[in-house]
Amino acid sequence: MVKAKTPDMSQWASNMDLDATRALIDELQTEGKPWDKIESSPKKYVTNFRRICPKRPEWQNPYQIVPVHYLGPSNRMTVCLKDAGLGNCPACTLRWQLQDGGDEQAARKLRPSIRTFLNVVRINEDGSLAEEKVFLMGLNQLQFLGKRGVEYDPEEEDELPLFYFFEKYGDLSHVETGRDLLIKAKDDKQGDFEMVKMKFSAADPSPFPGTGELLEGGLIDLPAVVAVNDEAEMVAMIEGRATGALMLGSGTPAAATALPEATTVAEAPKSRFGGEEEDTEEEETPAEAEAPVEPAEESSEESTETPSNPRAAKKPPETDPKAALARLRGSKE
Repeated sequence: MVKAKTPDMSQWASNMDLDATRALIDELQTEGKPWDKIESSPKKYVTNFRRICPKRPEWQNPYQIVPVHYLGPSNRMTVCLKDAGLGNCPACTLRWQLQDGGDEQAARKLRPSIRTFLNVVRINEDGSLAEEKVFLMGLNQLQFLGKRGVEYDPEEEDELPLFYFFEKYGDLSHVETGRDLLIKAKDDKQGDFEMVKMKFSAADPSPFPGTGELLEGGLIDLPAVVAVNDEAEMVAMIEGRATGALMLGSGTPAAATALPEATTVAEAPKSRFGGEEEDTEEEETPAEAEAPVEPAEESSEESTETPSNPRAAKKPPETDPKAALARLRGSKE
């Protein structure tokens, strides 16, 4: 008996492009905004080179500082109406209702956070443009502004949040006299919070490496990065009923950084970013780790778990999120 010939199916052999799928997911989750991804590693600092883009003439600064809440099951980001001076904020109201009822954990998740957004380009170590594209960088409070109440020494640059480099050197984004940035990043975890620790360095003044056409067509509108939702929309977000609100993608830094002092190497070659080249393979000791900023470090209030706080619960919780939301909606009627 003659065995039937197996048909040739080689033309249908293919490979999946998971990287393209991940990129598509990131784009959909961030409403098409090209979020900058700072490369980091759990075992060593990874070097990144960036240049902050000049601002548009109508903007006050090349960065936008925004108080935000992360609401609902997907942690959707929206402006805190209270801290932004825009009106009553249902997220803040719900937070206090939960705290009054003793549900400290749920209340803590509703604390407003400070986020800062900048347009940046990726550059090579020599300052040349690595990619003809503008990216949106997002930093949290410790990365950009630092710890509240801490006085930073401008000469200790390893300890400086990014804003202090603006204070020390002027406009880092200036098209003619701005400065390239070296950002060293390392993954860390404190408790349940994942974090990325960063160290910033600034090079000598140099012209912006891109073109006017790149800026004109690529700058993201910083004042419009975070959606401003009305009170009813924010309640819907808390309940998980809202759609279309901006959600941070996986490429956005999600935690705070502390900037431990660098370890120098004798007779190491000089870097154009100042100081000596560091051994990025060296691991940090546990003592150098810092607590995360979101949500624990972002608030200027005392911990609600301390006996000295008059708002601390004196008995077991009597409030749950559903009951608090019901009271919140009832107060609007």
